Amino acid sequence: MPTGIDKSDWDLVHQMAYDVANAAMMKDDVLMASKNASMLNLLSTLRAKYGEHPSILATIGDYLDDPAERKTMYLMALSIAKDRADQQEVAEISDSLKELDE
Repeated sequence: MPTGIDKSDWDLVHQMAYDVANAAMMKDDVLMASKNASMLNLLSTLRAKYGEHPSILATIGDYLDDPAERKTMYLMALSIAKDRADQQEVAEISDSLKELDE
């Protein structure tokens, strides 16, 4: 649970992630694209509500197709997490960056 985000809001993100994963497992590209777009819309709404929060920015990065855009979001998230001295976020975002570079 990210610090500074209401549990009910982050629960919505978890539910949407579950929906995206299910669509991927069903190999339904149209449904997956729709769920992915819904996830990005939800994250955009949360970004407007909470501002530049590292968990939100990193999660946006997780759902972007373009590797350069993903990296940009991860780097923004990492910078904010470091500024907040949030070591758990720093570790998670660093892992995402490593995976992207592999």
